[in-house]
Amino acid sequence: MLASVNTLSIVFGTIFAPLAAFLIAILFLMRSPRLAQAIVLAGAALSVTGSIALLLRGPVEPLRFLWFASGDIQLRFGFLLDGTSLMFGVAVTVITLCVMVYSLGYMSHDPAKSRYFALLGFFAWSMLSFVYAVDLLQAFIFWELIGLSSFFLIGFWYEKPSAANAARKAFLMTRIGDVGLFIGILLILQYFGDFDIPGLLNADSGLVSAVAPATLTAILLLIFVGIVGKSAQFPLHTWLPDAMEGPTPVSALLHSATMVAAGVFLMARLHPLFMADETARTVVICVAAFTALLAATMAMVDRDIKKVLAYSSISQLGFMLMALAAGSLFAGVFHLITHAFFKALLFLCSGLYIHHLATNDLEEIGRRGGRRMRFTTVGLVIGGGALAGIPPLSGFFSKEEIFAQLGHDGFTLFTGAAFAAAFLTAYYTFRMVFLVVRPAGGDCGDLNDAQPATDGGHGGRAEPWSMVTPVVFLTFAAAFAGFYGTDIAAGLGLSPAHHTLASALPAVGVVLFGVAIAWLDFGRSNARRRGFIAAVPALQTLFVNQWFVDAFYRAVVVRSTGALATLMHWTEAKVLDSGFDRLALTILEWGKRATRVQSGWVQFYGGCAVLLFGTLALCLYLDVGIGGG
Repeated sequence: MLASVNTLSIVFGTIFAPLAAFLIAILFLMRSPRLAQAIVLAGAALSVTGSIALLLRGPVEPLRFLWFASGDIQLRFGFLLDGTSLMFGVAVTVITLCVMVYSLGYMSHDPAKSRYFALLGFFAWSMLSFVYAVDLLQAFIFWELIGLSSFFLIGFWYEKPSAANAARKAFLMTRIGDVGLFIGILLILQYFGDFDIPGLLNADSGLVSAVAPATLTAILLLIFVGIVGKSAQFPLHTWLPDAMEGPTPVSALLHSATMVAAGVFLMARLHPLFMADETARTVVICVAAFTALLAATMAMVDRDIKKVLAYSSISQLGFMLMALAAGSLFAGVFHLITHAFFKALLFLCSGLYIHHLATNDLEEIGRRGGRRMRFTTVGLVIGGGALAGIPPLSGFFSKEEIFAQLGHDGFTLFTGAAFAAAFLTAYYTFRMVFLVVRPAGGDCGDLNDAQPATDGGHGGRAEPWSMVTPVVFLTFAAAFAGFYGTDIAAGLGLSPAHHTLASALPAVGVVLFGVAIAWLDFGRSNARRRGFIAAVPALQTLFVNQWFVDAFYRAVVVRSTGALATLMHWTEAKVLDSGFDRLALTILEWGKRATRVQSGWVQFYGGCAVLLFGTLALCLYLDVGIGGG
């Protein structure tokens, strides 16, 4: 009992410390930014300590509390402390703390930094509450709050029209997915009568045994619609590159351990349900494989460093969903965790370049001397190597698990798609690295003369300690996290398969081939600085224009929606409103005419009464007379 109480206290401290920090900062410390930063950082540090303590204690029985009851339905909110939530909870808290420390330097000159740090605390509370949720409805509530947090932070610089538009786009596109998810949850209530996640997953009495196969398929596909929206999979992926309008530390948090990771985490949480339905699995792996390739092709031609990383996030999320749909919970969760570290690292490195060199353009970063920012460049190379899957960095180990699972039944279409996406990942990653560290003609900039970026620039050192410290930590995490694969598998209650060197050679060969092509195109001294895809102008145009998906949405969906809204407005204003206005005016006119009868003259009222009664008497007399005759 005592252990349970202690566990509950740790859970409350872990989850609610960021919420308390948010409330204190947003309500009382808007004019005291230093104190607001200290309070929010203290809350984040407490969350890190608590999440690690929970992980060290290991999985425990779910903690549930009755929220309300209606008939036979009882909603119990609480905390699910299994291996999946415990491990990912640590990743969320650690990366959130890194981003907050980094933001001390990045946002040092921003006048609204109290609001910024408060919103980071709100974001952390929303994500942790989602990760530890024991009930699917409870998870959905915090799923929505994650979206709301993202809206606030993507549009943090709301005075910029591009940032405000990006926030609205992210909010609306993810809402499309959330509608599907909510309908799926309502179907679970209708057919199962409970939202308890362990109960839903129970092999003997859970959702799989309670509903017909067709109903299960419908529920899972609706849930997957929500995952597609939140994790930016095709066709709801176009909001994520635009979300780069937010501060770069926000991008790091969105792409690594919070917003987009939530969709993959939800599928990992409900993994046994998806494994029980072949149709749902097939749909997931098809969408994920196509998205991984689609996003990789866009990353290989973009020059904006943050957008390259955004496209890579979309692609890597596709890898995770492929692994989960192929049947490996371990491979999906392993890559989710390693990706969280190396993607946060890459975004924070890009933020250092942008922060000091005042440009997002990869070639400009190289020309202005970006490679002389030593800690940042080492982080970029290590993070890029992990993203590409170069051994022995963390991404190699997690991707190898994915390739092994996809190739379990031999070489399939999905195995081929994964290899193609891995080649493109290595290519666009080292294209990014070579453009920074091997600029055309050498760099000609002076780091001391670089102008600070307009989004919170730092006019002093190129690499202030508050920004470098998280980068150094994440560099080590990206380099060595892969060696903890066995521990991650044990946390999930699984035993990882042992792969031979020969089994890893095809994936390594594909990755090294991608690096080699990137070297030929961008790294060597006499490189053309043009990608190989430029030899096919039609494909180059297709990839640069993001396969025209966003253009299609603007031309068809947005324009038709606008036209429909205009028509509805005209109908309301010219037909409905004007019709009711005419009716009202007619009533008023008749009312005005009726007022003439109400003259206030007693003689007139008396004359009318005499006339009325006289007429009635005459009618009665005539009626009686005629009837008597």
